[in-house]
Amino acid sequence: MIINKVVTTGSPLSVPSHLSFAQYAIDKLRENSENNDAVAVINGDTNQQITFKQILQETVNTATGLLRLGVKRGDVVALCSENRDEFMPTALAVVCCGATITTYNLLYSKGNKPNEDEMTHVLNISRPKLLFASELALQRHLATFKSQSSIEKIIQLNGKPVASGILEYRSVGVPTNPFEYEPVEVEGWKDIAYILYSSGTTGLPKGVMLTHLNVLYSAASFAIDNPLENVVLLTIVPWYHAYGLMSTMNYILIKRKLVYLNGFNPVKYLSSIQEYKVTNLAAVPPIVVFLAKAPIVEKFDLSSINTIWCGAAPLSAETIAGALKRMKNCKGIFQAYGMTETSLTATKDIDDDKIARKPGSAGYPLNGVKAKVSPIQIFSYMLSCKDLSFVGGQSIKKMNDARTQGQGHKDIAFRTTSVFVRPS
Repeated sequence: MIINKVVTTGSPLSVPSHLSFAQYAIDKLRENSENNDAVAVINGDTNQQITFKQILQETVNTATGLLRLGVKRGDVVALCSENRDEFMPTALAVVCCGATITTYNLLYSKGNKPNEDEMTHVLNISRPKLLFASELALQRHLATFKSQSSIEKIIQLNGKPVASGILEYRSVGVPTNPFEYEPVEVEGWKDIAYILYSSGTTGLPKGVMLTHLNVLYSAASFAIDNPLENVVLLTIVPWYHAYGLMSTMNYILIKRKLVYLNGFNPVKYLSSIQEYKVTNLAAVPPIVVFLAKAPIVEKFDLSSINTIWCGAAPLSAETIAGALKRMKNCKGIFQAYGMTETSLTATKDIDDDKIARKPGSAGYPLNGVKAKVSPIQIFSYMLSCKDLSFVGGQSIKKMNDARTQGQGHKDIAFRTTSVFVRPS
């Protein structure tokens, strides 16, 4: 529907009245755990299978342990790691404490000057009280982490502690009944669930504050758009990124079996599709280009693939056509457009044969999201562009305010009533 050049697709989505993403997630994990053996996640690198019940149990154990370590509502806890089994329960456990989880890219650069050091920059933005980190992250950034005065404790996710004073992940959890546990209450319209980071295309990364309401709205969009069962989804998207963290968490909560890899290896990627009969791919454009052009693809059975979702950058209609020629059972390659500031997704293709789709486009606004393209003349400092896209709705990030500034969050991107996007 278009009114006054503003495009909307449908009515706003419903979210739980408690406005707590933690409560929503715990409730969904309890539902998904009714079958004790139901597999939620498969580590494609190790073939380790993790059930929904195990994720639930590890989440509440870790949350209880964090409360005993002094984590409370409003605190910030950081997580710096490659994709690994402990990542999702840790992130959710922090949110269950009423605290904010912030995720760092372990590949952040170490600049020679303060304005070039990405890790120091994001540490200064969020000023975490505790830090969870993998062995690899600590090997790369331990000195930087120790230089951050706000960090009271460092918890190592795997391996033997790389230095004295570092806690082992397994020592933090406290056995807790997952069906009696209750997350800390929050005010979901303003309490921050995630601080994630923009890509830094115009400089150093900016912190983006997403409230429980923002994250719930993203979860609601997955719940209505993914009704099919017997889905096996493969992802290699990094979980420190909004795309990886939020899509993976949302797929787990709607009871999708998910296979993940820690990075892209052509043989491992293709063999995982073949071995686990993967039906859906969460991809980025280079993956689709690989599927369309790489000779090695012909050596593997990809007949199980039914749907590919692609995001993070534009994908051409020509590339889509090339990939579909090699995957005869794939009904479509769908795109979504979004930013960290829009709680992952603002527009997306609609997986419905009755809806007109244009290959190469980013589809329609999500339900409840409004979009408008306006002449560039309203922003005279962007004269190199023809127009700007505006999006608004419940998925748009929280604005900076006195409360968060008082907690020490600096350089956090502001929210107006909309987010504007400059076309490339």
